[in-house]
Amino acid sequence: MTKHSTSDSPTPDPNDSAATAAMLADFRHELDAESAWFEQPVDSSAEAPEPRDFIGWLLRAARLAACGDPVPFQAWPRLATKLGIRVADAIAETAEAGIAVLDESSGIPLGEGIGDAEDASCLMAVEGELTGLLQDSAAWVRLWTMAAEEIPLDDLAFEIVEHRRLTWPIPSAARLAIVATPLHEIDFLTAAKVTTPAVRLAPVFDSAPELAHFDGGRPSPRMLDRFNSRHGRGVTPSGLDLEVRAVLDEWWGVFIRIEGTAVKATRHVRLGTLALKEVADQPGLWTAAIDRMPLEAILRILNGDIAVRTDDGGRFLV
Repeated sequence: MTKHSTSDSPTPDPNDSAATAAMLADFRHELDAESAWFEQPVDSSAEAPEPRDFIGWLLRAARLAACGDPVPFQAWPRLATKLGIRVADAIAETAEAGIAVLDESSGIPLGEGIGDAEDASCLMAVEGELTGLLQDSAAWVRLWTMAAEEIPLDDLAFEIVEHRRLTWPIPSAARLAIVATPLHEIDFLTAAKVTTPAVRLAPVFDSAPELAHFDGGRPSPRMLDRFNSRHGRGVTPSGLDLEVRAVLDEWWGVFIRIEGTAVKATRHVRLGTLALKEVADQPGLWTAAIDRMPLEAILRILNGDIAVRTDDGGRFLV
């Protein structure tokens, strides 16, 4: 998602207001050029913008707006209408993809993924005041930024994030803590040393079309059996045993059971983009209810990875 530009390098001196202004002006020029592409009439010989092109531009325009220049961003409703893009749906898809990058990446891709999440934070920081049209996207963006805040960074990812911190004068309301936190803090440095890419404990969950069948508004026996077969075992970086089991009940209750010596070290559990909560009196049991969600959202969540993070830097997918 992150689009590198001439305005991203070299890093301007954060104390040099003229250098920062020049960098922002270059960035504005790039955004204007891209919006001009969106404005062009579509014909058989032209490459039509795709939703991902527009959302990439929207997130970067939100970054510029957070830095003080809202003009490109204010044009997004008109451009989206012209392109026929369902922006809320496109943001949801982008957030889901962004979370997957955070879960599965390390090094440069991870650092760039943190930057994308911060652009999404900028979007929510400026959108309410400037357009007020994306309230339905707030939950997806919040999941995305929460995922970014919980990722310990390796050396290469640190370099990317530090470059962003020094380059972009993003205000505190939109700045992610993982970007704002100085590199010399001991806990962050310690976490960085144990960072590893996510370990897949089971094959990617592949939902067959028949799983979308329902029985009186409830999940069908086939859907229940298929989901409840999800299971994986692993070992965390410090040698703790981890076993993950999934349960979906007939009332759309989702339960993820964590077993083994890693129970107390489990930091976060998510199904797709849905963050689960640990049951207070049942350590290792994480749950969420999805019964009030639209069918499309339910299927999207159930088909997502079960992502587990542990305090010692372990990241697992089931």
